[in-house]
Amino acid sequence: MSPRHLDHADTLELPVTGDGPFDFLHTFWKPSHYATGLEAHTATRSWRTFRAGDLVTGVRMHAEEERLVIAEIYTDGDYKPGHRDHLVRRLTASYGLDEDLNQFTELATAVPSMREPLAALSGMRQSCPEDHFEIAVVALLLQNVTIARTTQMTRNLLTHHGRLVHFDGITLRAWFTPAELAHVTPETLKEQDRLGYRAKTLPHFAAFFRDHTTEELQAADDLVQTFQQIKGVGPYTAAIMASHAARNTDTFGLDVWNRKILARRLLDVDDAKPEAVTRRLNELFPGHAGTAGLYFVEHEYAAAPIAPLLAPDGINAWNHSLELTAT
Repeated sequence: MSPRHLDHADTLELPVTGDGPFDFLHTFWKPSHYATGLEAHTATRSWRTFRAGDLVTGVRMHAEEERLVIAEIYTDGDYKPGHRDHLVRRLTASYGLDEDLNQFTELATAVPSMREPLAALSGMRQSCPEDHFEIAVVALLLQNVTIARTTQMTRNLLTHHGRLVHFDGITLRAWFTPAELAHVTPETLKEQDRLGYRAKTLPHFAAFFRDHTTEELQAADDLVQTFQQIKGVGPYTAAIMASHAARNTDTFGLDVWNRKILARRLLDVDDAKPEAVTRRLNELFPGHAGTAGLYFVEHEYAAAPIAPLLAPDGINAWNHSLELTAT
């Protein structure tokens, strides 16, 4: 499959208006995130694809000043003012550029186990470039499997149902929309995409998000409960979806890996029940348990990231490997 070429369409200047420090690198790149092909990062640049309705866009981001992010927009479609407005809102929200970190920082400085993560990652904001549907798919693919298995399933879905695009010298994958996936049968998802039991669940995800707008979901009183209305979604998956896509700073989804990390950091034991970990997080970081969990987990992975940063001269090798997997 040859990648679709995207042309430069716009330049956005995105100020960091939220109070508190700002760390561009760790806001846009997370050491714990597995490789999807949707994004790539060097120490000073980040590339990412976004869907703006039916439009596929590629975005290159860098920090021009201490509190200013420049986003170069690329697309092959009819780029309109509405798309520009959508991307300004989406990028600002995706990377927490308007969020206040001061309250969390004040709490964190009083917790001894947070001193090293805070020193290493001060100014890191949560990053969730996925929309509600996309993060729901990621949460589903993370259920009860290794990172290698999740990576395989993600690659299969994006290769068979997403897009492959090239812009600014880099090749990336782009998401499918709920409407585009809604017609795919569970049999195809199981046999072609090798999703296992998730093949029965994913069509319910596609139908739910096809029929519920972002505005409706943002207005929901309790997103965790709302997401559990989807067949196949339990408390963990719903918490991941709510804490990331809705940026709930007081919610943190626990899987077996980050539960053990937090048990060691907070309770000085190798593992603990989810209720004990969550209770301790909320005791130490009331209203900011999600942010605290993020700092602990990302600090744990910082020395050995799942998807390391690219060297500037490594982009051609990245492009070649991604295009090979798409054939």
